[in-house]
Formats: sequence, C-alpha cells, structure tokens
Amino acid sequence: MKKYAVVAALLALALAVPLSMGSSHREAPLTAIDPTADNTDLYAFVAKDAPHMLNIAANWIPFEDPAGGPNFYAFDDNAHYYTNIDNTGDGKPDVRYLFTFKTKTKNPKSFLYGLGGKIKSPDDPNLNVTQSYTVTREQLQNGQQVKSEVVATGLTPPNNVGPKTTPNYSQIADQAVGKLKGGGKVFAGQREDPFFISLGRVFDTINLTGAGLGNKGGGVDDLAGYGIHATVLQVPEQQLTRDGKKVSGPNATNAVVGVWSTTERRNLNVSGSGGSGAYKQVSRLGNPLVNEVIVPRGAKDKFNRTTPDADAKNYGAGAVQPELAKVLNALYPSVKAPEKNRTDIVQAVLQGVPGLNAFPGKAGKNATDTLKVNLGVPPTASPKRLGVLAKDNQGYPNGRRLTDDVTDIDLQVVAGALKGNKVPLGDGVDKNDVAFKSSFPYLADPGPGANPKAGYA
Repeated sequence: MKKYAVVAALLALALAVPLSMGSSHREAPLTAIDPTADNTDLYAFVAKDAPHMLNIAANWIPFEDPAGGPNFYAFDDNAHYYTNIDNTGDGKPDVRYLFTFKTKTKNPKSFLYGLGGKIKSPDDPNLNVTQSYTVTREQLQNGQQVKSEVVATGLTPPNNVGPKTTPNYSQIADQAVGKLKGGGKVFAGQREDPFFISLGRVFDTINLTGAGLGNKGGGVDDLAGYGIHATVLQVPEQQLTRDGKKVSGPNATNAVVGVWSTTERRNLNVSGSGGSGAYKQVSRLGNPLVNEVIVPRGAKDKFNRTTPDADAKNYGAGAVQPELAKVLNALYPSVKAPEKNRTDIVQAVLQGVPGLNAFPGKAGKNATDTLKVNLGVPPTASPKRLGVLAKDNQGYPNGRRLTDDVTDIDLQVVAGALKGNKVPLGDGVDKNDVAFKSSFPYLADPGPGANPKAGYA
C-alpha cells in the first residue's frame, strides 16, 4: 500500500505542470511571457435576447489586476486579433473577423491615465490614453482570402480605474458598444474574467476540494477580481453559414459552425517596435482545456502555431490516451477512468456530437479543435451548468455559454461519463463570482482598481 502511494505521488508530481487547467491562462511557455497575445477563453452561444445571432466572446491577457496602473492593460497595437469561423467542417476559416488597435496619448508629459477630471465616456477629453479599433471581415475559400471589408470602427472603454476617475463605469462601458455593418454589435475592451475555477487547487496536483470528489462545493474562484480584455461580436447567423442563409432548425444542413480565436505577430519584432515581415500565428484557442490537458508540454508552442485542420495528425494521440485519465486513477482510485481508446473524448470535443453539433456528413471525421455550435438549437429556458451532460443541449460542448462549468464537465468526461462511468468530479466552484449581464456584451464589468473595500467612495 505504501509503495503504491509513493508511485502515485511521483506520477502526479511529474505530470502536475503539463496538466494545468487554467483554461488557456498561461498555457504555453511562449504565451506565458507574451500576455497581450495570450488567448484565455472563447465563448460562442445564441442568447435569449438575440435569436438568429451568434455571440462570440474571445478573451486575451490573463490575470489583469484592476489596480495595475499607471500603465493599465490594453490590447497590443502590434498584434492582430482574429475570430475564425469554419462552416464546412474542414478546420479552415471560411469567415474571420480581424481586430486591430491604435493607441494615442494626449499628454505624454503626464503619468496620469485620467487628466484630473472624471471620465464619462470612451472619448472623454479627460481620458489621457485612448485606444481605437478597426474590425475587418474577411471571407476565404480553401484558406485563401477572397474578400475583405471594414465592418466597424470604435473606441475601447477605459479600464475601470476607480470611482474618482471612472464613476458610473457601467454607463461608460455601455457607450463603447458599436454596430457591425450588415447587422449585429461589437465591443472591445476590459471585462471581468468570466472563467471560474479553483485554480490554485487544480495546480496543486489536481487537489479536488470539498466533500466527495469536488462536487460538493468548497472551492475558491481564484480568478475572482481579475480582468481580461475581450473582443465580443454579435453576428447575424446568415453571415456565418455556408450558404449565407438563416438556420431553419437544428437539423438544417447549414446549422453547425466551428469557432476559434487566434493572435498573429510579425515574424521580426525588436524592442516592441512592431517589427517587419509577414504576420505569423502565435496563439490560438478553440475548446477550453485542450492545449492544457491533451497537448503535452513539449508541443504546446507548436499547437499555438498550427491550425485546426492539422490537429488529428499532430495531437490526436493525446486525446485517445489522455494522461489526465491516468493521473485521476493514480490520485483517486475510485474514479476508474478508462485510459485507452478514448474515442468518446475525440468525438465530443474535436469531432462534434453526432446529431447535435457534428458537421453534416462528417460525424466521426475531421478532428479539429474548434468550438462547434449548432445555431439551430434554441436557447435553454433554464440553463444547466453541466450542459450536454445534464441533457441541456444548448450547453458545452455545443458551443460554450458563460455559465457552463467546463472544468467539471471536462473532468467528468475524462473520467468516462460518455462511456457510462459517471463520476461526479469537480473543482468545487460552480458559478462565476459576479453575475453576467443579460444583454450584449454579456460579460460583466471589471472591478475597480481603487478597491471600495479599502474605504474608497
């Protein structure tokens, strides 16, 4: 018994680093030192208040401390931020939206973010540092661009500095919601990090918390209080489907699309100058936890450089025989997760669930790390945090809503839930620390840098 415990502990410790579950927060060596290019999370869902619209929230810059001045967080002017849509199932973008940014400082002789007065809008004269954006919609065939059109321009809201500088912050941020040419809405700027997880416990050699196996609460949302920067799109579905038409229902041949986000930088960059040469992909994100759990540490940077159409060839083995299943069994023998031939994981995460979010005619084929969403499935009246596992077919892995508890879902899937081994694994955190908005851009406002708990008014 003692020998087994030692072996299990050594196995767990050896795998603790590569099996981190911070969604895509600091998930790979190179992005960990390049936070403005680091995709943290991706969400794709149809909301109750906007039928026939797909909302896509792509997040960057992990662990933003609201008090992180005087140079508050912002998108990088030297990066290209993409939201990609595949409507044929081949893992190549058919439509993508490019966000580019430009920052201006009104008074470079001042250290202040606000120039002495209260900031009331994204273009307020008292805001010293402003960031504008341009959104370009690109259409592609076989991965090659065939059309490009600017569909929006606007300003990001300021960061939530505090009540003296940015009072009524929600009103300021609401003014930053813009319109997309052809219909829809757009937002880019700081948001509260919507991902919820007992991050410290998970990094502590998958230290599941609370009674049972982490399914009875007791976890601490270690991302509470932190922010991210998000690009949020609300796009009419006919602008994303393969035939350019609305979706008639969940069984329509044009109902499924795959979504992922990417960041590109120029291949030569010296001292933050922006560099020269062609833009190259340096980060990407589709499903949560794929790069963290399925892709081994030595291949994580390669994953961020490659494209979804090559995923089966490059990383398929990691999904069929996931190391996490072995670790769970070593740490918690009662789990008894299947360790080999995990085609159930490949299907649910990388191919799509047949009859739900698999591309027509491609069920069981084309394993790609894209967030596949069936646009014809109507919003659930009472969403369940475990999504499809709880028979809520609008939830993850059919797209991803803000309230979907992807950590618990993925732990239970790896344990074998889709093979009948239903083990109630969890991290003890079942919801976000703050409520989400009921309307666009849905992600909550970031907390203030001048913390009101410290006595600020």
